[in-house]
Amino acid sequence: MTDHKPFENKSPELANLLAEMAPTGKDPRLGCCATCGKQVDPDRDFRNAPSLREWTISGMCQACQDSIFGA
Repeated sequence: MTDHKPFENKSPELANLLAEMAPTGKDPRLGCCATCGKQVDPDRDFRNAPSLREWTISGMCQACQDSIFGA
């Protein structure tokens, strides 16, 4: 897989705002889930391309995606 980072396609201002809104206070740009704060390895922790894409949008790990959207 390629190096995917949440918010990489966002303007710096929007990326900072989204990182500040992360419920855990963890910054998804540093590889932490925005919802639970767990460290995420994009090369191993997602079951498919759509889940990895969601990570780049929301900053949620696979477990949090599953709890929000269903497994």
